[in-house]
Amino acid sequence: MFENIFNTVMDMKGKKKDNMEARMDIPLFCHYKNIELVYDELYVAKPNVNFTLDNNAQLIVYQWLKSLCFPDGHASNISRLVNLEDCILY
Repeated sequence: MFENIFNTVMDMKGKKKDNMEARMDIPLFCHYKNIELVYDELYVAKPNVNFTLDNNAQLIVYQWLKSLCFPDGHASNISRLVNLEDCILY
């Protein structure tokens, strides 16, 4: 569950759960007009949502994850899984 939320908030291409199928369900289940699909003559646009982070905020999150330290046996060493150059989490 953490991975799904993290990938959506960090706007990870191909891994986030905010896809076209989810956006088509918005008019059926919610009333958020600002994130519904926008239909044009030639294409369908998916507007940006306010729960994704911009590039600067993403870098701050990855730097914070890189600096985390946990006691032995409580969590894996998450700092080894962070790549600051590509801004991804392995």
